[in-house]
Amino acid sequence: MVFLCGLLMQAAIVNAAVSGYEWSDYQTSGTHTEDGKWTTTTEWTDAATPPNLVTGLLWRGTWTWPSDILQHFIVEVFTDNTNDTGDIVRVCYDCAANGGTAPQTDDTMIELVGNRISGLSLYHGNGTGWAKYTGWTLGTDAAAGASISSSPLNSNPHLIVELMVDKNTQADVSQGGYTPGLYVSAYDASNAGAGVKSWPPAPASSANVPNSWGTEAGTTENIPEGFAVGTIVVMSSIAVVVGFLLRKRQKTENRSSEMGSLVYPR
Repeated sequence: MVFLCGLLMQAAIVNAAVSGYEWSDYQTSGTHTEDGKWTTTTEWTDAATPPNLVTGLLWRGTWTWPSDILQHFIVEVFTDNTNDTGDIVRVCYDCAANGGTAPQTDDTMIELVGNRISGLSLYHGNGTGWAKYTGWTLGTDAAAGASISSSPLNSNPHLIVELMVDKNTQADVSQGGYTPGLYVSAYDASNAGAGVKSWPPAPASSANVPNSWGTEAGTTENIPEGFAVGTIVVMSSIAVVVGFLLRKRQKTENRSSEMGSLVYPR
């Protein structure tokens, strides 16, 4: 119990994420294809929707474990029905959950510009900003797809972006106890006046300020039935950490011969 409380105190001190923006990242045995649309009507029903989304933006995420840990995201911009070269979708990870007023060396950003695979880039923090990283491989370290399509969540054609990043090679969130900082945003170039739609919301949050991001809590559990429908109510940050630690302890005891590390295996 002393050890558990110590870890909880450490998590509370280190993670400078915004309160009220906690999201549970469930594991799935399903298949996710980065083709920029719901490949099937159930493709993303195994992924949780975060709380407190801004109007017009919806995203979900889940992870798979074919060999490395692959993190999958779908980002839907209901207010964007145009395909513009200036569109930007970003997912940022504060892998060590250490916050900061600028991206640190443990931070990773996955960016898709113009809804084209040629616009997919990875960045790492350098202490003052983002630096483009070129030592990654398309299809294994990261992947993306985009289209203007309808979806089970909105029947009107709109921008849908799917992203994948390998957490073993590009975003090692074990540094932050599997509760990294997380930021997701979309910019519609055809409606510049609307600004950036993000989670947590702009302008208080920014891809350049990890202190303004939310929190991801990884778990080996599958999503509870019904949780993917609408915006789910996520536990408080402390409750998320407690659940994560208890699940990790239980899973480690039950499956220590199968995995070297839980909640996300390494």
